[in-house]
Amino acid sequence: MDDNQKLARLKTLLGISDTSRDTLLSEYLSMAKAEILNWLYSNVGSVPEDVTDVPPRYEQIQIQACITGFNLTGAEGEILHNENGIQRTFHYESMVAYIHANVFPLVGAF
Repeated sequence: MDDNQKLARLKTLLGISDTSRDTLLSEYLSMAKAEILNWLYSNVGSVPEDVTDVPPRYEQIQIQACITGFNLTGAEGEILHNENGIQRTFHYESMVAYIHANVFPLVGAF
């Protein structure tokens, strides 16, 4: 899936039909891609130079991580909310936490 397809799917899942947030959502996709690749290869040194995109098995994780990050600006994903003391708790505290919980780093053989 290329970046435009991911952006289109992300917009569909978020219910966004116009192009006013394309730049913002593209940045979320880019940040999620970088975090997935860095986390995926964290145990083997660095991301290989020939790896330029998220492996297909993690494309949905990339999109869902973006939804998690985007929705933290609202009330989506809240698991606890106190009104007068204003305390909010989310299932994943950030897009990075979602990625770390759902992407499994590779292990290298030495």
